[in-house]
Amino acid sequence: MAQKPFEGVGMAEEAGYADDLRHFRWRNHGPEEWAGLLLLWVLGALVFTQFFSRYVMNDSISWTEEAARYLLVVLTFIGAAGAVRRGTHIRVEALEHALPARARAALRAVQDAIRLGFWAFGAWISFDLADRMGVMPMDSLDASLAWVYWPVCAGFVLMLGREVQWVWRRWRHGDAPAAQDVLA
Repeated sequence: MAQKPFEGVGMAEEAGYADDLRHFRWRNHGPEEWAGLLLLWVLGALVFTQFFSRYVMNDSISWTEEAARYLLVVLTFIGAAGAVRRGTHIRVEALEHALPARARAALRAVQDAIRLGFWAFGAWISFDLADRMGVMPMDSLDASLAWVYWPVCAGFVLMLGREVQWVWRRWRHGDAPAAQDVLA
């Protein structure tokens, strides 16, 4: 009998991790992830407040929508730093696995340089943007738009730092760590 596609996926070891606290370890989660969790809860509270005030009270609180939108931007970049820490950003690995060891090492060096350049460029651009937005006010909040862009810059700096850790680790060990390896 032929095996059906995706049969047994639910039984995979990784599938049970989300609801199985036996595998939970505090040290497996970096500060970016804890900050992201906190931001997610604040975002959820804001969206609930917006929903409740608009549809239950029929009197919308005007600033909650803008604050939620900006908080989502911040959450995205802080969360992306956590993904760099875990090495889980999406990428195509087919060519990597098809190459011999020396060519694979050269390809990974090029990939590392591109990623480091991208995070550094993003940090530089977001720093410049945050600096320029210091005089721009938000629409419904009495605050500067720089409050949105400085955390974006911080996210890029965190991503750059975590990528430097990955590159250092890869060069020290000679090859890419396994996908399950996480930076401390």
